[in-house]
Amino acid sequence: MRKNPTFFYPKVLLVLLLLPWVNANATTVMQMNLGQLTSIAEKIFRGEVIAVNSDSVSVGGGELNTTTYTIRVSDLIKGDLASEKGKKSNLIQVQMIGSLKRPVAKNGVRFVGGFNTPNLTVGTEYLLFTTRPSSIGLSMTVGVGQGLFSFKDGTFVRNQHNNQGLFRGMSTTFVTPSDVGIDYDEFVKEIESLLQR
Repeated sequence: MRKNPTFFYPKVLLVLLLLPWVNANATTVMQMNLGQLTSIAEKIFRGEVIAVNSDSVSVGGGELNTTTYTIRVSDLIKGDLASEKGKKSNLIQVQMIGSLKRPVAKNGVRFVGGFNTPNLTVGTEYLLFTTRPSSIGLSMTVGVGQGLFSFKDGTFVRNQHNNQGLFRGMSTTFVTPSDVGIDYDEFVKEIESLLQR
């Protein structure tokens, strides 16, 4: 028995039209302003990435690929640094979900997709707003790329979303961000002001 094309083709068309929508909604992250980023972050710090290692954690009976960044902190704005034998360290390790390496197929299973996690570079300085580590030790920059700021000329900072919405809905005397970014010292003063409230 032949299927009626007028019944079959509209269903196929509907599925094809919905596929991009499903993918787009799966990667949506809520836009946050500076107050929200500051409030949610367990740690806020400036530092240089000194090492990057691919690793994995055991969870739910399987292995989850991770990337561990070791960062030398030069300015701690919020949170505490770990201490060893009563001596504070200026190093922080942030273990994020995802791998820098493309997963290899195992037992005929091919891995597709992935997580849109920040990719930090050794020797580069960043300002990070990081979440509290989960029960399996994973952390992330708050709002994914919203809590990860790169430096330009060592003075100006800009997040991965070009600082869009950073001051949305906030009453602040802060100067509107320029094309090159936000002055780091002024930005830190604004964060410290938020922490005082």
